[in-house]
Amino acid sequence: MSRHEGVWVYRLIFWPVLAPSFLLGVAVGAMAPVLVLAALELGASQALAAAIVAIIGATALAVTVPVGLFIDRVGDRTAMTLATGAAVVTITVAIVALASRQPWSLALFIGSVVLRAPVMTAWNLARQAVVAETVPAHQRGQAMTALGGTMRAGNLVGPLCGAALLLLWPLWSVFAFSALCALAATGLLFVKRLNRAFDAETARNRAARTPDELAQGVRWRAVGLAGVAIVTLATARVGQPIIVALWGVHLGWTAAQISLLVAVGAAVELVMMMPGGYLKDALGRTPTLVLCLAVYGTGFLMAPLWPTSAGLVVAMGVMSVGNGLGAGINMTIGADLSPVRGRARFLSIWAMFTQAGQLGGPLAISALLLTASLPVAISVVGGAALTGAAWALAVAPVTRLPGRASLRRGADQQAGSV
Repeated sequence: MSRHEGVWVYRLIFWPVLAPSFLLGVAVGAMAPVLVLAALELGASQALAAAIVAIIGATALAVTVPVGLFIDRVGDRTAMTLATGAAVVTITVAIVALASRQPWSLALFIGSVVLRAPVMTAWNLARQAVVAETVPAHQRGQAMTALGGTMRAGNLVGPLCGAALLLLWPLWSVFAFSALCALAATGLLFVKRLNRAFDAETARNRAARTPDELAQGVRWRAVGLAGVAIVTLATARVGQPIIVALWGVHLGWTAAQISLLVAVGAAVELVMMMPGGYLKDALGRTPTLVLCLAVYGTGFLMAPLWPTSAGLVVAMGVMSVGNGLGAGINMTIGADLSPVRGRARFLSIWAMFTQAGQLGGPLAISALLLTASLPVAISVVGGAALTGAAWALAVAPVTRLPGRASLRRGADQQAGSV
């Protein structure tokens, strides 16, 4: 893919998708560190405050498929608009709970947090579906990487803004800031002038569909085989902050030092996302996934093999490089395997592979810590990532994900039709 084509993709999806995604990422990122603090302030016990996070995850898993069916019924763009609007409403309810301080405030706050789970699920699925609908396959890797990058950037900016607000204002101010960000994201979706080129490209792609494409079903065997590798990637991603924190404490690091290391790792990931997006479209999905998992897993294994502070820093750097290269790979592969009809419903099923890793990863780490040791837990997570890399490579003839040759043909065909 030429540099000009890459710029065209980013310009096409910037206002309709990337900018709202960043704003919503800032909103969610600002609230994430203070959710437990807000619950405690409203009178929740420590156990209940911690359980709220688990309730959010369980709710998201339960509503994923119904939300996908809803998106297919109302349409991708409509679902995105409804989701951002609903996010404003749920955050406003949390503000009312924090500001009123009534006996019912805690229940109201918990209700607002739980209701935000299906709202964010709808947003995430709809934005993936609308990008898959509009961006051609040979440019999809960079588009999905940029999409994932906006949320990551928002999750970095959000806590910084929240921390600055808390220096001067009470806790509810963070939620008010988040509501304004969500409101701004909703407003961007209504500015037709900013969305005109995106809407025109979507309409052109829909008109160009062939009867074979419309009749194409889902290759469920390929979905299951590719999903195994995605589960290992999700497990590594959710386990990384847990393991880094525990290993840092084991080495005698302070909380501030561990937080700084995590922040540096996040910055490395952001830097590596652009090359990762290019690799997805230039080399293909399977080589990029294999590279991501292999480097990621190696980073985990380096920590117990090099049990010093320097080893942790290097291991974190290697992990961040691998994770950054694979940013958006799960969304890209999901879009590649999705059918033209019922795309959002399929993506909701595909998302459950990631959710399975996110729920099972911490449980597996806890079990290993109880039955073995921290170095064993780290090694198992790293080994799982390396196994996922080998698995993705072994099943490549069956999954038949877009590779270098097919993506090049798609680019040539689009160039010839222009």
